[in-house]
Amino acid sequence: MELENLKQLWNKDTGQVPPEVSLEKQTEIHSPLQMLKINMETEFWLMVITLPMLFTGLPAVTENHNIRIISILVSILTLAIIVYYYSRFLKLYRMLRKSSINTNYDLFNLKTQLLISKQIYISYYISYIPLAFLLSLIKIDFHFDMDYNFAIFGISFLITLLLVWFILKYWMYYMYGKYIDDVVKLVDELNGIDVKPDLRKKKSWFERSQRFWINKLGIKGNILNTVIWFVSMYFFIIFFLTLVLVIIIIIGVKLDFIDLPALQKALSRIH
Repeated sequence: MELENLKQLWNKDTGQVPPEVSLEKQTEIHSPLQMLKINMETEFWLMVITLPMLFTGLPAVTENHNIRIISILVSILTLAIIVYYYSRFLKLYRMLRKSSINTNYDLFNLKTQLLISKQIYISYYISYIPLAFLLSLIKIDFHFDMDYNFAIFGISFLITLLLVWFILKYWMYYMYGKYIDDVVKLVDELNGIDVKPDLRKKKSWFERSQRFWINKLGIKGNILNTVIWFVSMYFFIIFFLTLVLVIIIIIGVKLDFIDLPALQKALSRIH
């Protein structure tokens, strides 16, 4: 049964208006909600900027007709996932802007929508794993029998898994997770539900710089802070993985496990 129906039944049976939330608690909940809206705006604009880069790895122009068709289908599927997710994303954003938090019913609805949206967000990024698997196959033209193609496939897919793990663990937490947890905790406290004590450590460098830039430039400052950290971590991950691969290749060549000319030939085939 929908929440509005429950509210009407409550009023009919009890003759009471929904319990009001104190102004103090409304103010306390407003802070994490405001950060959620700011971060949602930030992610949207980052998506607009980075969307063209998402398709640069798809070999849509190739001599292999089958690979070209598969690449186009992957592009269409990716766009469909993005459109669906951001339609839900926009719906949640509008709800956060317009929804009232005057009563426990409002808070219960808010808590439910945030927890559902959190799972949708997680599913959104997990959905890129099978797409990355297919893209890694496209990169080697589905030929595992050629020298080092299996290694190239495995490394490409592993990099995607690491990026998805990083996004879900850190990006999800600092952009949304911690604020959703704050709202859920406050709603539970207002309804007499026992909550676990907050064991968070001191604010991270990301949170400190985020607060600094928001105070200076508002939403533009948050976008700037997020871009700086995102780009920095991206290059750090790429540098770290490149360093690890170079070390492995050097050791492999020294121990005659890797045929360097054959590896160079395999790498040239994917460009």
